[in-house]
Amino acid sequence: MRKLANLFLILFVVSAIFTIADALVRQFLSTPFLSGLQQFAWIVCIFCAVIVYLGLGFNRHLPKIILLPLFLWLFWALLDYWPLENFVGGYFSLYAACGQLLLAIVILKFNQRINHKSLLLTRSQFVGPAFSGRNLFRFCLINIPMLPLALILISYAFVDNLIETNTAGFVQLKPNGLYMTERIYRQGEKQIRLAGMIHLGQKEYYDDLTASIPGTRTLILAEGVSDESRLLTERFGYGKIAELLGLTSQENIHFQGRMIEATEIEALEPVKQDVTDILRADIDLKQFDPHTLEVLNALAKYVLNAKSLTDGYFEFNRWAQEHITPDTNKIIMDDLIHKRNRSVLSYLPKAMSRYDILVIPWGALHMKGIEKAVLEQGFRLEESRERLSIDFLLLPYEKLWENMMGAEN
Repeated sequence: MRKLANLFLILFVVSAIFTIADALVRQFLSTPFLSGLQQFAWIVCIFCAVIVYLGLGFNRHLPKIILLPLFLWLFWALLDYWPLENFVGGYFSLYAACGQLLLAIVILKFNQRINHKSLLLTRSQFVGPAFSGRNLFRFCLINIPMLPLALILISYAFVDNLIETNTAGFVQLKPNGLYMTERIYRQGEKQIRLAGMIHLGQKEYYDDLTASIPGTRTLILAEGVSDESRLLTERFGYGKIAELLGLTSQENIHFQGRMIEATEIEALEPVKQDVTDILRADIDLKQFDPHTLEVLNALAKYVLNAKSLTDGYFEFNRWAQEHITPDTNKIIMDDLIHKRNRSVLSYLPKAMSRYDILVIPWGALHMKGIEKAVLEQGFRLEESRERLSIDFLLLPYEKLWENMMGAEN
């Protein structure tokens, strides 16, 4: 157990160093090539910490005064160091990593003062029988309230990592709410703004985004699948869910500007200086596979237009188990994400030759592919902004509870 505890101490230091290096590389080289190594070191450190923490109950020699501060730091890390960002801004991860390294140095030096020999744990600190029934009893007693908290934090961190991975960080889950990220990329005088969007959010979030868009030589490549052939048999909208959650639906938000057709970005006339142009850069439903249309109609019928959100979810889940296969999932993802990404990206070359600023306010799940294409064209990240889209403290939990209870009754 001593060797494992020493490994944990080393990994705690290494993960801090890798995080600092990754943050600096991202800042000065605009590339995340160290991120994989940093994440691997972090995961191994967490795994090792769990084993060592459980070992506190079976090995009374493990020095709690040395290990517990590190465990508390890791608990804070599972919350992504919230609310540190509110005080230090976008460089909070760098500050946190420096704090982690400083804490490790202090703890290791303190341990050296205890054993008078090494920064790491020595054999002299593990003399005598390791197991103690009294120690195990105290450990179990203390962890009765701690275990549920630990499980909640680990679950939170898992969901946060899942969301961040699938959206390339354009969605951030934090204890107080859901944040959407906007990233600004530059190549010479040209600028591309990728604004991750969400179907439901607070009105202030949408208002702040629309107000931030400049009106000089700017083109908005708008999202929104059309349905010229009326292939949707059900009304597809998020209005009912938005009302239930006390939020605003994205479909009710309109950017200020002049709607143009695709042919106009090839026109020879100069761009109007004082008006933002808006081009619908999405596709039509007739380009979707029939399986995708079937799923969209089922989603609208069972969930979006249901009286009870809970009942609707279970009804759709039962329908999906009967009608959706792994092959269907691939088709749906190709239609909803990849086909639509190819559509908006097809406008980039001509749009950038005509406009100075290009704004792409699309769903966050689209951003991973769109960002990759933007970077491949030579643009470099210049700035990143976060906006609170859903404040968890403002959600009408009583109304939601009544909706759930009404569904059960």
